[in-house]
Amino acid sequence: MLDSSPAIVDAIYKRFARKVKHMVTGWGGNMKEAANVFEDVLMAIYDYAHLHKLTLTNHFEPFFLYACQLKWKQDLMQKEPGKAMSFHPVAPAPGLDEQHIKHIEAALAAPHIKQGADNTRDELEEIIADQRERWFHTKDGPNKRVGIYVVITAIIGAGMAGLLFVSPWHKDVYRQYSGTEMVHANHLATERDTALLMHQAAAAFNHGHFNKAIGLLNQIIVRDSLNTTARYYRGVSLVDEGNLVDARKDLQMVFNSQSPYRYDAAFYMALSYIRERDKQQCLEWVLKIPENAPIYWKAARLKEELSY
Repeated sequence: MLDSSPAIVDAIYKRFARKVKHMVTGWGGNMKEAANVFEDVLMAIYDYAHLHKLTLTNHFEPFFLYACQLKWKQDLMQKEPGKAMSFHPVAPAPGLDEQHIKHIEAALAAPHIKQGADNTRDELEEIIADQRERWFHTKDGPNKRVGIYVVITAIIGAGMAGLLFVSPWHKDVYRQYSGTEMVHANHLATERDTALLMHQAAAAFNHGHFNKAIGLLNQIIVRDSLNTTARYYRGVSLVDEGNLVDARKDLQMVFNSQSPYRYDAAFYMALSYIRERDKQQCLEWVLKIPENAPIYWKAARLKEELSY
């Protein structure tokens, strides 16, 4: 990112834009605020890394998403202090060490002041501006007439929904909440062991090729039946493929372990019952997720959905 590489920035948006949108909108924000959080964090990381030569030894995903959570809490404190007090940023699995948390806090606290002529920073700002329309489109455009038609259509749709007593089950709630990425460690090109299989499974999983991911994860679990990471992602894949019985076996095993994915497994157990429209079982699993769990903000939003 210090080189303002369009490919790197694009990859960051591709992997994390949807998650940040869900996090911000799930806690009372809008699309514009989500875009601001994403952009502010990117620039804060750039400015801090530029001055302090920051080197990450943790995964980038928990580092970036925790920074976005912390930034949104800061913004929420200005907007709705009461709601902000109940929002507790927690780094997603596999978590962050204390030093990286301090880096994030320092980066967000530092003033974003351009240090002299910095063409790279200027280029990064231009790239980010281009990405906003692609990933955080707010439907605010020059065609006002189209906007009026959209509003009218939305009002009519809302009225029809009220007349028909639409429940959350008439929406694709599963697709709304099921997005996740498979985290994996780097591997050497010469490796032919579990690390390589995990890398291949992650590539398939993150591209939505769940059946292929299941085949690769099966090979890992045959070698190591106690690998809760492989079981968690196989369980998620099986839920998406509709094989709910086998999915729940994997997710239950992960939930019963001390895996960092324990409460993520509980969340996907809840989503598996969404697929069967079993509201009671879904709610029971949602309630197993404590407030300090990284997945809690999603669970809280799903719980609200179930109450409609």
